[in-house]
Order: sequence, then structure tokens, then C-alpha cells
Amino acid sequence: MMMGSAGRSLCRGPESIYGNPALLVPGFTASGGRWNLGTSAVSAAGGFSAGGSLTAGASLVYLGRGGLLRRDDSGMVTGEYSYSTGAALLGVSSQVLPWLRVGGSAGVSWENIDSDAGTGVAASAGVAAEVGTSGMAGLTVTGLGKPPEWNGVTKAMPVEVSAGGSWELSRYLVLFGGTTIGFSTASSLAGGFSLSLSELDLTAGYDLTVGEDETTGFFAGLAYTYSSGGTYIIEMAVSQRHNTDWPVLGGVSIRL
Repeated sequence: MMMGSAGRSLCRGPESIYGNPALLVPGFTASGGRWNLGTSAVSAAGGFSAGGSLTAGASLVYLGRGGLLRRDDSGMVTGEYSYSTGAALLGVSSQVLPWLRVGGSAGVSWENIDSDAGTGVAASAGVAAEVGTSGMAGLTVTGLGKPPEWNGVTKAMPVEVSAGGSWELSRYLVLFGGTTIGFSTASSLAGGFSLSLSELDLTAGYDLTVGEDETTGFFAGLAYTYSSGGTYIIEMAVSQRHNTDWPVLGGVSIRL
């Protein structure tokens, strides 16, 4: 969220297992937040060295909301219901060339609407390349697999192709940009910068979702890194949604 839609292809860490799995690295991360219309999101991911240049990991992500209004065909409210969705994934990444990493992930996904529940299969694949001594490029395909299905009801998988790049102008300033092309979802563009000052990293930029004002706006994030026998990162991010409402979307993550 600190990098908008560019983060799908560029963010490195244990949680990249459900973004660009080529950027999966050892460590542990957990995040959570409550955002637009009272929706709650929780995720956790971990990675470990599996020998040589191979890194393996696992992740769990959950999104849910209750208190949704059920209406009949005439529009009258007849009650309330809850909705939740999530995925549990396993992934690997490997250095195949001095400048190139590849990775993939796969697992089970689910979707629950009140007592109706369906399960499916989710998968993604990605590559990440160093560009010279100051740049990085990433490409990932997410949303592959079989969508959850119940009672003959099925949806299209949210297949998305994401690409992005970053360039380090100095030890303090990095510029980045990216795009996500959705085949059953909206496409988006994002651009911004990251400013590093001692243990603090500030990220800011703008996310444009084509034809969707509700998911277009500014984003920003702040990360504090503490090193003592290990590296601990506390991150906080906000994202504007729908014209000038700020912030509607917010979250906190902790990485060990």
C-alpha cells in the first residue's frame, strides 16, 4: 500500500509471496487494518532460506466484513449478512542469474457469503531483474487458478499482470512507477518516490485506476527500521479514496 499499484511488482519481503514471488526473502511480517466501509484485513507471511539461492515461504491473507444489508427484488431490506475471503499460499524464489530472480506461489483460496462457502486454487508467478547498479524491474502475473465455486455459482478469477520499475537517484531518494492490467478487474497506474533519512523511510505518490474514481488518489507511508541482533521494521500506510476523502484506507504492518 505504501507504493500503490506499483507495489505489486516491486515490493520485496516475505509478503511478496502474494505479489511478486520472485522478491520473496527470509523473514516474517504481519499486518492488519480496518478500512473502507468497515472492512477488516489481516495477513501474515514468512520466508526462510532453503539452501543455495532458494527461498521458500508461506502466507495467509484474510478480508472480511459484516453488517451487509440483504434486500429483496423490490429493494426492501430483509436482514444482514457477512462476507469474507482469503487465501493460504506456499511459494519459492530462486536466483537464476546474477541479475535475475524468478518465483512462483500456489495455494487454496476461499470465499464465504453467510452460510454459502466455496474454495478454489490461486497461483502467481513473477520475475525481478537488477538494471545496472541503481535500478530494478519487476513483472508478475497474479490471480491464476480456479475461482471459488458453490451451488453452481462461479466468478472470473481476478487475473492481473503487473509491471514496474524503480531507480535510485541517490542513497536518499528512489523514484518508482508501475502499472497493473486487469483482465476481469480495473487497470491502474502508480508513480511516486521514497525518501530515506536515517532509520526513517517516507514514501508518497499517486494511484490512478482507469474509470474508477473510488480507487484513485494519493498514497503515503512511513517505515521505521530498528537494528539490534536483527532487523525490525514498523510500517504505516494511508491511501486516499474517492476525490478528497482522506484517509479511508489505512493499515499497519510489522516485519521481523
